[in-house]
Amino acid sequence: MALCGDDHKSLLNRINRIEGQVRGLRKMVEDDRDCLATLKQIAATNGAIRSLGMVILEEHLKGCVSEAIRDKESDKELIHQVIDIFNKFSR
Repeated sequence: MALCGDDHKSLLNRINRIEGQVRGLRKMVEDDRDCLATLKQIAATNGAIRSLGMVILEEHLKGCVSEAIRDKESDKELIHQVIDIFNKFSR
């Protein structure tokens, strides 16, 4: 199944920023930077990744899940998949 939504450029821009944040974290560790500053950067990176996931999840619900419900494609399996992904995001 393909990625839902049409704005792949926006997703790629987010991923590029996340990659930059991760490279920044690597540099902070290599440069033996302050723990608190490093932890703040980790929190920011984690937030950016979660935000990216939520955008993709929202598009999945609007597109793939909505379409499957309209087409009555294996409702039980679809519900299980959605619950499973929500559980992964709530950890």
